[in-house]
Order: sequence, then C-alpha cells, then structure tokens
Amino acid sequence: MIQDNPITVESIDALAKKGWYVQFKSLCSSLKGGIVENKILLKENLSPYERDKTLFHELVHIHYPTYLSCKSERALSLFTELQIEAITEWLGRKARADHLLLREAIKSFELEPQVYDQASYRAFRIVKEQLAFPFAQDIIYSQLPLLMD
Repeated sequence: MIQDNPITVESIDALAKKGWYVQFKSLCSSLKGGIVENKILLKENLSPYERDKTLFHELVHIHYPTYLSCKSERALSLFTELQIEAITEWLGRKARADHLLLREAIKSFELEPQVYDQASYRAFRIVKEQLAFPFAQDIIYSQLPLLMD
C-alpha cells in the first residue's frame, strides 16, 4: 500500500499543478502545520528545518489520505491517531532527507531554499561560504556540478 506508492518528484509537482500551495499562518502553540482545502498551512517563523520537516509531514497526509489521515475512517480502523501521526512523521522525515524531493518541494511551493543539513546542502546550489560545513569537506570538487543541476 504505502511502499507501492512512494512520494516522488512527480507527485510533489502534481500537487502544485493541482493548485496546492503553502500559506504561513499564526497557529496555536502546539501546531506547526495543517491542511485546509488545497492549502498547506505552516506556522509562521519556523526555523528552516522545522518548516521543511512540517511541509513533508503535511505532504505525507495529502499523499496517503486513506491510510494516514485522522479524518479517514479506514485509517482510524487500522491505527490510533497517535500511530497515524508517528507513521506520518517518520515517512515525512524520510522523504525530506531525499535531496531531490526536498529540492522539488521547495521549488514547487515557491519557498526560499535554506541550507541547514546534508540533504538541504545537496538539494540547493552550493556557494563558497557553505563549503565550511563539516559534511561538505568530503565532497570532491569534481562532483560539484552534479549537485548544482
């Protein structure tokens, strides 16, 4: 079910083409994101990592509405709400760690690219100042053009 239908670059692009968009809102203190109609709500002033992690959490809910939505009777017949959120968080973090998916999500939803870890470093254009990151020192300069495509 879930493993047969992974989140892909194409599925992220398709959401944006269907009119899904990100809106930043002032949300209650315990919420970082949510979904309303075709809007992905993200809490204002999240750090870049929290913004992207929350975006992917919501993308998982959208991508798997039958199995990972607390509004789905099918999902609630299989899992508790806590289990749904835990699975969603794990899948969202796994997808966000894929630099190609991260790049597509940020581009498709017109968000500002931010570099804060290895996945985001690989996802976005490398500038000289970013080469100071510890994980960047292992990159061979001949590979730089591949990362910047």
